[in-house]
Amino acid sequence: MPLLRRVESAQNVPERKESGVDVTRADIRTLVDRPITGVPVTSVYLNTDGAQFPKPSDYEARLDALLRDARRQAERLGSSGLQAVKADTSAIRQWVRTDFQRGDVRGIGLFSSAGEIFETVQVGIPVRNVARVNETPYVVPLEALLSRHNSIGLVLIERDKARIFRYRLGRAEEWFDLESDVHRQHERGAWSQARFQRSIEHEVAQHFKEAAEILRKAHEEDPFDVLVLAGAQPETTEFSRHLHPYLQKVLHAETVSLPSTPGADELKARFKEVEQHRVSGRRAERLARLAAAQGQAEKAARGVRHVLESVNSGRVEVLFVVEGAGVPGFRSATGALTLRTDEAEAYGGPVEPVADVIDEIIEAAVRSGAEIELFRDGARLDGHPVAALLRF
Repeated sequence: MPLLRRVESAQNVPERKESGVDVTRADIRTLVDRPITGVPVTSVYLNTDGAQFPKPSDYEARLDALLRDARRQAERLGSSGLQAVKADTSAIRQWVRTDFQRGDVRGIGLFSSAGEIFETVQVGIPVRNVARVNETPYVVPLEALLSRHNSIGLVLIERDKARIFRYRLGRAEEWFDLESDVHRQHERGAWSQARFQRSIEHEVAQHFKEAAEILRKAHEEDPFDVLVLAGAQPETTEFSRHLHPYLQKVLHAETVSLPSTPGADELKARFKEVEQHRVSGRRAERLARLAAAQGQAEKAARGVRHVLESVNSGRVEVLFVVEGAGVPGFRSATGALTLRTDEAEAYGGPVEPVADVIDEIIEAAVRSGAEIELFRDGARLDGHPVAALLRF
């Protein structure tokens, strides 16, 4: 299955793709806000990249190891919890072995409770193999993906054609293909030629307006992080004037050069260039804000203890995290997170230990609407595992 997928043109904006083939921040928020039922949730992320695991049996062997790990984690939950997780692992194994069609999918996430898979995620980039058993879905790997990848729209615009592409999490698709009835220029008498030319320009303007309206609806339904224009400079310049102000705000500064029928590899290369530029610029701006707020406790927090205080009060605007920086902690009966038992008790008992308070910080920040930036290198945060820009 190619990385470039085509969606046939239609009069109206196509419906959003079925659940399980993509992920957005809204999807993550839905997972995080899933009601706690008292029955554990088993979350499994599996790398299915064909370059690393050529045969299904290769990634299925990794899956078996992950499921064994999940069952070991469930031993602390007592008999009923262990049986629920065993049912989850059985359902997950069955789904991967019989229902999963790899194609261009390089990473999957599966979420199960009481032996029923209630959500799946499939992406075109590899994920880290991990299994977690908790009272809520484990979403940190999804946040890691979205912190490094953008939802990008690209319009290849001509005077009578518009091809609209979407790119997210390693997948590109031709989302809409519009062809308008614009007459061609030809020689006529002076008066009729001028009138005919005005007619053509009116048709071109109508074509641009129609394409811009399709884009507006697409952005309204599932927002672009950035919109890229491709085509000849006169057409892209004129078309940009028809874009809704919301789209002009996310418009990429430079026009991209592409042939009228770009190949999948060429298209994906352009998307990656734009994505890298976007992510690098966003992170640089946010890290500069963090550096400028040095010593101003009302604007930023550094280190686990100070970030915990900000998360507990719902003040985090942007959370910075070094991946893999696990720190044990505690949760009070009110949901407040702390590093020590007595601190948690001050919020209200009973108190329960949490294996990794950093993961809990991320999920609490997601619930409060914060943006997440994950880094592989702790040097970006001056050796701290977490830091935050604060709302107020």
